[in-house]
Amino acid sequence: SSGINAEYGDHMEEILPNLYKETTIKLKREVEMGPFKYPVDDALDNRKAAFECMYTVLQNCIDRVNIFQFLDHIEIGLKDVPDIKMLTYLMVLRLIQINPNAVVLKLDNILEPLRDTFNSKLKDICPIGQEVEKVNELKRSAMRTVIGMSKIPEIEKHPSFVEFMKKIRFYKETDNLFKQELQASDSEEMVWEN
Repeated sequence: SSGINAEYGDHMEEILPNLYKETTIKLKREVEMGPFKYPVDDALDNRKAAFECMYTVLQNCIDRVNIFQFLDHIEIGLKDVPDIKMLTYLMVLRLIQINPNAVVLKLDNILEPLRDTFNSKLKDICPIGQEVEKVNELKRSAMRTVIGMSKIPEIEKHPSFVEFMKKIRFYKETDNLFKQELQASDSEEMVWEN
């Protein structure tokens, strides 16, 4: 990991544009299997690899990156398939530790896809044949991100976050998930207990 910083850190200006480009490419087509048609994205593996590389950059040489440009591509990942969403949730959590102010400046753009995750139904998230557990894990991961954001100093002064949390706490399903993930995080600090 420190090798990445030493070996590639000086070349981030050359590497990142290509990496960012890969986060946006989608090559969708339909495959027929008997009487059914299934969507296939031939660029999915490349996008996953690009986001995994971004996670490595975040862990090892974020100090050599334009944080707002980096966050623009995390926003793209927050709207992608479940595997990529979960990876970008981890990146948001890490950025909360590294640069919470940047996360706050992009707060509305981060909250929107989180809201969509909580509002989505099973069929919206997973194609036919995928497990309910994957959807539940996606929502748990999203909630861990929300809990992380709730610990940013003075986040309660941001109306969009306050409104978002009111909705999370209002609906039984998301309120229960919030309580479970808060307890699981072993947080002694009880936040948003209104």
